[in-house]
Amino acid sequence: MSKSSRQSGLETKIGYSFSDADLLERALTHRSMTELHMERLEFLGDAVLGLVISEYLHGHYPDKPEGKLSRMRSALVRKETLYEVAMGWKLTQYLHVGESERMVGGIKSPSIAANAVEAVIGAVFQDGGWDAARRLVLQAWQNMLKDIGQVDTRDAKSRLQEFTQAKAWGLPEYELLDRGVGKSPRFEAKCRVNGELAGSGFGERKKIAEIEAAEQAWQQLKT
Repeated sequence: MSKSSRQSGLETKIGYSFSDADLLERALTHRSMTELHMERLEFLGDAVLGLVISEYLHGHYPDKPEGKLSRMRSALVRKETLYEVAMGWKLTQYLHVGESERMVGGIKSPSIAANAVEAVIGAVFQDGGWDAARRLVLQAWQNMLKDIGQVDTRDAKSRLQEFTQAKAWGLPEYELLDRGVGKSPRFEAKCRVNGELAGSGFGERKKIAEIEAAEQAWQQLKT
């Protein structure tokens, strides 16, 4: 297919021009829309991202033990970080989601946007190879890589739990609700701290919904 001005706009943001426009289109298409969707590219992009970040950390932190490097990598590839990248690319305005997903706000879902970042990385790797994908990741992650020594490497649920225990508020409690429509699995998680609703989140998997809820709760409670 020929490129649309919409695709060209995203290419400008990510700093890569596709030879195969179909790959980019697929990377932006949620499974609620069509059978040709992002998930296989997401699978590929997840692996490419992990390797690029691992290579960078291994080369730039020769004195760090394996356990510390693993925690640093986890912080750099977790969904919250991917969502930050998605926001930098303004990726949600380029996504295709089906009507069933739109009905539950999927077009604005942090988890879908995060998955799309991995799919775009996978598409760049498929289209341009390792060097192109590596450049994309290092460019998009440059500020986070620079600050990784100061980044909190705990995941959102662990961070919230340690925070609430330090405040003697007990453990956070999570309630999961199935909000799926048709073929689109979707869960809502509500996070309560000290009996009060502190955050909520959505995701195609229960774990992702809970992570989003924990992140929202922590952001609200720490201020």
